Amino acid sequence: MNHALETRRRLAAEIAPVYAANPNVAVVLLAGSVARGTADQFSDIEIDIFWHTPPSAAELLAPITQSGWSLLQQHVDEYEWADSFYVAGIKVDTSQFLVRTLDQWIDDVLVRADIEVEKQIRITAIQHGQVLYNPAQIERWRAQVAHYPAALQHAMLAEHLWFQPRAVLEMLAARDNALLLARSLVDGAQRILDVLTALNRLYLPHPYHKWLDWEIAQLRIAPPGLAERIRQLLRAAPPAAVAQLHALVEETFTLVEHNVPGYDTSAARAAFVLRRVS
Repeated sequence: MNHALETRRRLAAEIAPVYAANPNVAVVLLAGSVARGTADQFSDIEIDIFWHTPPSAAELLAPITQSGWSLLQQHVDEYEWADSFYVAGIKVDTSQFLVRTLDQWIDDVLVRADIEVEKQIRITAIQHGQVLYNPAQIERWRAQVAHYPAALQHAMLAEHLWFQPRAVLEMLAARDNALLLARSLVDGAQRILDVLTALNRLYLPHPYHKWLDWEIAQLRIAPPGLAERIRQLLRAAPPAAVAQLHALVEETFTLVEHNVPGYDTSAARAAFVLRRVS
């Protein structure tokens, strides 16, 4: 284990009991790159905390102030309480929810094929996180999400199996329209990963596929050499980059057709090969 990872896991283990001491806390879970074992010296510590009932402002602040940690910021929205603070010079980000919120999100994804990325991110964290408090609840959630529904797969494909017409990227490359081309290449690569995640019946781990190598390692079905090819197309000269992306798109269509019988890719393929009349 590398030193940065070991240090962050040790700190997370020290932080968890401070939150778990509150009987209103149901679960403490180490998430992100530290849980996945991919953390380096730049990594923050991500900790998910689940509460039985809505925490008060005092409950949210107490672990930080009582421990002498340096508060950086706090954020609250309809579903989440989040804060950031420093422990021993390392930034810690907490994402805090009610147990019933995750119960509802799991139901949304599994029963109603809700493709909302934030809900899938939380499910992925449950699957790959490191339990710091209350493993029984985590195991119940893991058992619920072990089956990836076919309806969710189809909904994800319907949303993401659409690519810019290849003629548009060829035009951007020919004009050396660098900014628009870069944006289009990144969008195309991310869409490919969105599709492959669904094809492999995996929940999305991050909206922008932050952990590229880790994520691709989870894919049983994927174009060969995918991680390196994505890196190459982001570094290549414009015509070569467009050609590489288009090859990956074609391979992705083929993988969907071979592995999701009955799923109709014809409209998406037709849009991809559409060309303007000169």
